[in-house]
Amino acid sequence: MSLDTIKVNLPSEMATLKTVVMCFANPVNVTSIFQYKGVDVALFYQLWHNKINPFFDHDKVCSQQQKFMDILNSNGVRVLLADQIPGCGTQHYTRDIGFAIDNVFFVANPRRHNRKQELGGIHDLLSKFSKVAHIDNGAIEGGDVIVDDNYIIIGLGEETNKEGIDCLKNKMQQSGIDREIITLEFAHRGVIHLDTKFNIPIKGVGLIHPKSFKSKSLKWLENQFDLIEATDEEMKNIEINTFSISPKKVVMQKRSSRLASLLEKKGVEVIFVDYSEVLKLPGAFRCTTLPIERI
Repeated sequence: MSLDTIKVNLPSEMATLKTVVMCFANPVNVTSIFQYKGVDVALFYQLWHNKINPFFDHDKVCSQQQKFMDILNSNGVRVLLADQIPGCGTQHYTRDIGFAIDNVFFVANPRRHNRKQELGGIHDLLSKFSKVAHIDNGAIEGGDVIVDDNYIIIGLGEETNKEGIDCLKNKMQQSGIDREIITLEFAHRGVIHLDTKFNIPIKGVGLIHPKSFKSKSLKWLENQFDLIEATDEEMKNIEINTFSISPKKVVMQKRSSRLASLLEKKGVEVIFVDYSEVLKLPGAFRCTTLPIERI
């Protein structure tokens, strides 16, 4: 492995973070967010079920991102920056353009044309990643993919379909990754990504909005995790979308005092960060981070 190689290694979402890809937000306007060809029915459902405000203060978003990056740096994390693609209003949500599983980085296949453009931001980085595979059939985004110690948990919703999941299964098999994929189904349309409804902040513990899942999927989660239920308001405020720096250190929104206190009782160190401007589209800490290496 050459000195320029960026090692891909992600055994789970809770392992100690070493390398992550982020991207400062681009200036935003309505056309940069809603660049669609034809009628996008999924968008109407998402607008109905989520708090979305496309008019954010660009300087404030970047300032909040920088403070988050500073915390990551102070914890020994190497933050790599994607190249900014002009006109991509959601590019700072780097989570969705790919995901690492074990020693392979999988390039996502976004459903929407404007999100496909965001892949250009990591073009130069991809050539340095130690192992890369491309999802070239169906649709899948990283916000729907959660890597647990034992399972790859994927949300089947607006941005990830069965064809994309089947393609991932084939690519994992070709790459020698022997992991079971668990597909979760939502109770309604309009879910932006799985990690806004369910997340794993620490091993064995899940943050969840139960009403967002069909009964079979909810039962599986109840059997696998010690679940902390988020209220409707906490879910709408994207408080489930936390980010683990290490097995017992989690970044959360300042407003998430109730959820934070429940995690602290489990021995977690919570780091509060003001991300109020970033999450307007919506998306929070997990959405704006693309982990490449955890150990």
